[in-house]
Amino acid sequence: MVALQKEQISTEALASMLEEKLSGWKQIVILGIGNEFSGDDSLGFQAARKLKRALSNISKVEVLAVGVAPENFTGLLRKLSPSHVVLIDAAEMGEIAGKIELIEPHRIEKRMPSTHTMPLYMLAEYLEHELGAKVLILGIQPESLSFGTAVSREVRVSVDKLARLLVEVINRG
Repeated sequence: MVALQKEQISTEALASMLEEKLSGWKQIVILGIGNEFSGDDSLGFQAARKLKRALSNISKVEVLAVGVAPENFTGLLRKLSPSHVVLIDAAEMGEIAGKIELIEPHRIEKRMPSTHTMPLYMLAEYLEHELGAKVLILGIQPESLSFGTAVSREVRVSVDKLARLLVEVINRG
């Protein structure tokens, strides 16, 4: 999970921003990030499962559930040579549970602790520099990150909404 400096956007604005950020894609890799055993922190895994099924017919889209150490997949990303990388993770934004945001890496608070071995802003900067890929971070406000708990209803609904939105945008692209 990442901590984020606050800035709200509407669902319509998010859809528009995704279309703009993903325009001209040639190869997309989507990384579902988080701890699959810690409540809402597993939302990246949930999103990856849904997206993998929904996008399986598109050869230039790869969806991976990468856990809490997405940097361990940089070798595979280098081989895939994506034009775009989408990171999906829980993000502490001080919002209501389930709020979805497109997060610019520079907006992630660098002094806050992270549940990842490498902070996502560093991973995003690395991928942009090393792969020349556009990197998008999609965060969903968690309700609970407690170990052994289920994903909250609000986050489950948002994961479904985000998955549908990404599928629509990618299919139009």
